[in-house]
Amino acid sequence: MMNVQIMVTVSGSNQTDLTKVLSDKTHALAGKWLNSKISHIDEYVAGLIKIEIDADNVEKLLTEFKSLNIHVESVDLGMVTHEKSTPLDLCIDGKDRPGLVRHITQVLSDNSIKVENMECNRLGVPAIGGTLFTSHFKIVVDEQFNKTALVSSLQEIADDLIIDLSA
Repeated sequence: MMNVQIMVTVSGSNQTDLTKVLSDKTHALAGKWLNSKISHIDEYVAGLIKIEIDADNVEKLLTEFKSLNIHVESVDLGMVTHEKSTPLDLCIDGKDRPGLVRHITQVLSDNSIKVENMECNRLGVPAIGGTLFTSHFKIVVDEQFNKTALVSSLQEIADDLIIDLSA
């Protein structure tokens, strides 16, 4: 038995219990969801699911998913490897300004940090006479990660940023 990881994208009209049905079909073939992001807008659904499964069951799983009358795409991520990495939550808040997301993602890239999830919002706040930027990143760092260097680099973007980095 050789486990592989696949990234599956599903989209289409929302169906009752679709998420449960997808997870049941994965479980029935001894697969497991490693990470997922599923969103609903009106009567439509789109999802991204990272799955670990025996290589011999990949095609069976995709066939099962496609039988649900939804659009299914997949990417083979290869054999399972167990790197030493640490997931962290990074929250950054501050007064909104043009290019802020670009600057933050550039700092993360410069520090070889993998972004697994990113949510950014802008909120109008009359008390500050402008817009507040708020963000939450799920990042993965390796053994050489230097927290002080990252926070310092992020603080160079703007002096009003509030940075919270936690496990």
